[in-house]
Amino acid sequence: MAKLISNRYAYALFEAGLELNKLDEFKKDLEIIVHTLDMEPQIQDILSHPKISKNEKKDFVSNVFGKMVCQEMINFLYVIIDKRRESYFMSISNEFKKLFNEHENILEVTAITAVPMDKKAQDRLKVILGNKMNKTINLRNVVDKDIIGGVLLRIENKIIDGTIKGQLESMEKVIKNVSL
Repeated sequence: MAKLISNRYAYALFEAGLELNKLDEFKKDLEIIVHTLDMEPQIQDILSHPKISKNEKKDFVSNVFGKMVCQEMINFLYVIIDKRRESYFMSISNEFKKLFNEHENILEVTAITAVPMDKKAQDRLKVILGNKMNKTINLRNVVDKDIIGGVLLRIENKIIDGTIKGQLESMEKVIKNVSL
């Protein structure tokens, strides 16, 4: 049910962004709101508190975000408040981002490595993946000391394991299955 609600609201916002030619602005506004909610979790607590009236929440949203985001985004937040969907905001934002990325032909990729990748290696990986996938790549590098070496790529729901640890584990399976 939550996924359905998030999808509907995200799609409605996406369609409004297309119609008003404000997709990029909506994406940036959502990023500002999500960042603010991440930095100040008590804002989410206030917005989802059942004893705070809708009008108080709307005033609060207007005071907090009024100068940071466009009026259409404030109006969207008002609709969420009116429909008591405040707790779905983060998932609505995630679904909007998926729709935006699909529309703009962008692919989110996480590269997990043992040490931080330098800018040159990241750029090279972006170009290689971009050419293979025929998409613009948004690359995020995450460091995991357990990797040993190489890179583990998370691309949507796929994992490409090019790590030394992964190779050692597959060799171990082969060795265990060999009968003498």
